[in-house]
Amino acid sequence: MSLERAKDLVDVFNNGDFYEDIEPYFNDLITFFKFIKKYGLLDELNLNQISYRDWDDELIEFLDENGVLKNLSYHNAPPELANILLLRGLEDNYEDTIVFITSDLLTDVEIRPDGFYLFLKDREELANFYCGSSGRREGVRHVAEQVFSENGLDYGYYDSGAKPYETVTELDDTNLTKLKDIVYKEIGNAELSLDDYNSDFFESLSEEQGTPGYFRIRPEDLNDLLKDYDATNELFSNDLEEIGQELRSLYYNAENSAYESEIYDVIYGGLDELFEGKIDEVPISGKDGKTRYFQYIKIRDFVKEIKEFLYHNKGKTYSDSFLEYYGTYSEFLVGLINDDIIECIDVRLPDYPDYSMTQKNINDYFNDYI
Repeated sequence: MSLERAKDLVDVFNNGDFYEDIEPYFNDLITFFKFIKKYGLLDELNLNQISYRDWDDELIEFLDENGVLKNLSYHNAPPELANILLLRGLEDNYEDTIVFITSDLLTDVEIRPDGFYLFLKDREELANFYCGSSGRREGVRHVAEQVFSENGLDYGYYDSGAKPYETVTELDDTNLTKLKDIVYKEIGNAELSLDDYNSDFFESLSEEQGTPGYFRIRPEDLNDLLKDYDATNELFSNDLEEIGQELRSLYYNAENSAYESEIYDVIYGGLDELFEGKIDEVPISGKDGKTRYFQYIKIRDFVKEIKEFLYHNKGKTYSDSFLEYYGTYSEFLVGLINDDIIECIDVRLPDYPDYSMTQKNINDYFNDYI
């Protein structure tokens, strides 16, 4: 058979008539390709004319061994070869292939000398990577959405009902001394009616001072007073009611702040499963003279995830088998989670605020309230 005849067969193949006009003489595709190879015409074949049922490892290996795959561009290749070409490219031509993936297929990824960074349209898109399918996990994503939003958490730790005494017992020496000074300044040596109080402490003071029906708070009484649960709560609910309200607010806000701080730490800490470091805010000056901040976060295993996806979808032709279906790494990552290729971020939300943090906040905020 002559070169001209081989060229004619290439034309027949490229017109889509292999299965009708060529296959009866060559039995199968590989045999025909080997024949065409003898005349150096393999690169002339339009591989898009190959039926999906004929794509197998043997055919792909043959084309690869004979250099055909190297001459194919991603967008012009048969869909069965698209992911294979990217895998080959990551092995043989890494730099160009990774630039192609991040500029043409997943367009929200920036390559930096130290790795790959996800460009965030806004922080709230990070919440999509958290578990939210059922039960407690539904709460994790919901909380993450709030943490990453501009408004922050729309709820806090509910009021524990702490009374003034609970606040007083958490004060350090400095703040306790301040509180004593304030108490004495407000009611020191004033005549306070026993009709307003039921505490045994005040009854004892009245007896000790020989003042039936009333008592006075002296400097030497302050230590014992603020150690007595009933007396402290009664005092800050009566003659020192305004200060008592501030002590309750102090405890609540200190507790709430501690709880919110824990929530933020847990949610942001969960990002370590998929990302590295903190969110990077890059200032960009616009033509209008205003500075805008673009947010990025470093991806932990970008290339590994890409390769796993390509292997998982090797030879597949469904629309979601290709990177360009997602268009962004953010959507791509959600796809991996939904397909159980990687796990969503799951964290344990605290049930109660941290005691030591609450105590610290009470003392740090004291001067703002009292």
